[in-house]
Amino acid sequence: MLFSDKIACKIQPGNDILFTMNKRLKVAFIITGITFVILGIAIALFIKNANRIIKHELEAFLGKDFSVERIDLHWGKVEAFDISFRDPAGREVFKTDRLTLEADFIGLLKKEYILSNLSIVNPYLFLEKNPKGNLMNPFQKKGPSKEREKPMPPVFFKKIEVRNGSLDYLDRSVLSKGVLTKLRNVEFDFKDLTFPLKDNFSGYSLSANIPGKQKTGTLRSNGKIKLLNKDMDGKIEIKKLDITEFKPYYQKKGDVNVTNGTLDMNMDVKIKSNKINAPGKAALKDIEFERGSGLGSTFLNLPLSAVISFLKNHNNEIVVNFVVEGDLNNPKFNLRESLMNKISIGMAEKLGLSIQRIGESIVETGAEGAKEVGKSVRGIGEGIKRIFER
Repeated sequence: MLFSDKIACKIQPGNDILFTMNKRLKVAFIITGITFVILGIAIALFIKNANRIIKHELEAFLGKDFSVERIDLHWGKVEAFDISFRDPAGREVFKTDRLTLEADFIGLLKKEYILSNLSIVNPYLFLEKNPKGNLMNPFQKKGPSKEREKPMPPVFFKKIEVRNGSLDYLDRSVLSKGVLTKLRNVEFDFKDLTFPLKDNFSGYSLSANIPGKQKTGTLRSNGKIKLLNKDMDGKIEIKKLDITEFKPYYQKKGDVNVTNGTLDMNMDVKIKSNKINAPGKAALKDIEFERGSGLGSTFLNLPLSAVISFLKNHNNEIVVNFVVEGDLNNPKFNLRESLMNKISIGMAEKLGLSIQRIGESIVETGAEGAKEVGKSVRGIGEGIKRIFER
């Protein structure tokens, strides 16, 4: 045997090992590639199926009472266009240009949640409070429903967002014809919302414009809230609110007609176990009254002449600090009236006037004992506190 043949014989076993290793690597690469392909196809099918589930749930939720132009399936989301709803009287109480739902794929695997993110573009909503003070359901269906309502599957929204929304709120609890408040350019974000409701805080932020006859005010609010029990910790800021639009809420018999004025207000609102504590600051600016008003006229139960004199000497502005406290479960507690009473008391203190008339007005709204308060505002801080702690 030649020397070269001996070398070849010695090298041959190593070549077999390398060949075997290369073959195994190729097989592993092929298997891995096939796995990724299968996984990709499975994900694509799963997403498509998830979208179909969302589409089915959306159609079931909307039902025949909603009008929908079309519903489209996209990668990872479902979009519905030109949705509207009319109440039994034929009034359009809700509409939106586009509603987008995104799938929560992990939730679908767990069979716990079906939806994830909700986005609503250019929506409009009409809300109405009846004369008894109850908020009406805007989505009341036409005629009796023969179908048994199916329980809503668990749904988790990581985020709900409203863009360029509009709201009309008609309050018939003040006037029979109602007081209409409009919100425009509504931007709203809500995070971590679960149905059925759970005992967890959800973060929110809200901004909107409040158009008036003379000025457009702004509303800003942010914080967190538990929808299950209404616990809340948030901030509310109002700027340049046209108070002439809200006369029925504060103008009483004997009060002078207000022709101009704005309100700025900041409040830190905390609600726990239906007990509210809301310290804040209010500023009434550039108030003007109807000409020819007599000296006996009043504004927020305060003598008009004193109010005008104070405004002239303080840059046409009255700034008041207040704290609204009460039990929301108490039927005698009215948040709006409590706020107005607090502002009236604060203004009286600023003006250095007698609060006897204000006390009588408060008695009419259910705050007992106000008549017993002294005639001078100076030095009665503790007395005022006792009135509202009852």
